[in-house]
Amino acid sequence: MEPEQQFRQSGPRLEHVRVLGVFGTLLALLTMVAAAGVGFLAFFGTTLLAAALVALTWPLIFSADFTSWVFGAARAPFWKLFLLFLVAGTVSKLLGLRRK
Repeated sequence: MEPEQQFRQSGPRLEHVRVLGVFGTLLALLTMVAAAGVGFLAFFGTTLLAAALVALTWPLIFSADFTSWVFGAARAPFWKLFLLFLVAGTVSKLLGLRRK
C-alpha cells in the first residue's frame, strides 16, 4: 500500500456526524449553552442574588436624589450593583474577611 493511501485510510472517519443533522446540532448547541449557564451560576450565583436583592430594595430605602448622586441615574442599574458586589467580594476574599 502506498503511503498516501495508508494516510487517507488511517484518518478519522466522520461519517456519523451526518446522522446528527440540524436537530442534533441544535441540541448539542443548547447543551453547551446550558453548561455555560450552570458554570456562570456556580461562579457568580451569590453575587447575582445579592445584586438583585439590592436592586429591588434600593428605591425603598434611598431617595431618587441620592441614587442619582451615587449612580448618575434616578434608578440603581443592576450591572453596576453586580460589579460593585463582585469587587467587594473579591477584595474581602483577598483580605481574608470572608469565609472560605
